[in-house]
Amino acid sequence: MSAPTPSQDLLLARRAAAGRADAWDELLALYGERFYNLAIHFTGAVEDAEDLTQEICLRLYQNLRQYRGDVPLAAWALRLSRNLCIDHYRSARRERRAGAVSEAVLERLPAGGEDPQTAALRRQQLRAVYQGLEEMPEDLAEVVLLRDLQGWSLAETAAYLEVPVGTVKSRLHRGRLDLAGRVQGANAADARLGLPAGAVALNSEVAEAGLGVEAC
Repeated sequence: MSAPTPSQDLLLARRAAAGRADAWDELLALYGERFYNLAIHFTGAVEDAEDLTQEICLRLYQNLRQYRGDVPLAAWALRLSRNLCIDHYRSARRERRAGAVSEAVLERLPAGGEDPQTAALRRQQLRAVYQGLEEMPEDLAEVVLLRDLQGWSLAETAAYLEVPVGTVKSRLHRGRLDLAGRVQGANAADARLGLPAGAVALNSEVAEAGLGVEAC
């Protein structure tokens, strides 16, 4: 039986690990934006996100020779720095519970080609979603953040969290239900106060902030 063909991620990692500057540049071009997007969500601040992204890239470079290609490279790279990411996330959660969601976080989400009024409403809706995430159990919030706000695949999310895909699906299901309940509760509270509704229309199964992410 012939050996399996190495994945493109593995071939790229091998070239970068061998000191090929062009391979490292290609790797950053492919995944650098994803690293930063996740970092801004974990930290909630541009400066901290830049520092975290640098740390992610440094740890990736130092460990490239250990990559075996059995999981997606981006998820594997972020897994190397997961403890650091979690520390930033917990700190940002505490800060966001005491104040508004950073504009830097909202700016990293897809604009969707909306007119200014729709875009403003959507940002208001996303603030309600983020407020709900801050109040949720960390394991559920993390899965919803990765899958629904970052658009990661189930395989990438499982690889990053080091859990089976089935566990990701279970947490995602429970997390979406939890988030939907919190957001709808916030809507009801706003309505009683005569304020504009702050959240998207969510059904009982999927709390996706109108981002167009497929269910599981």
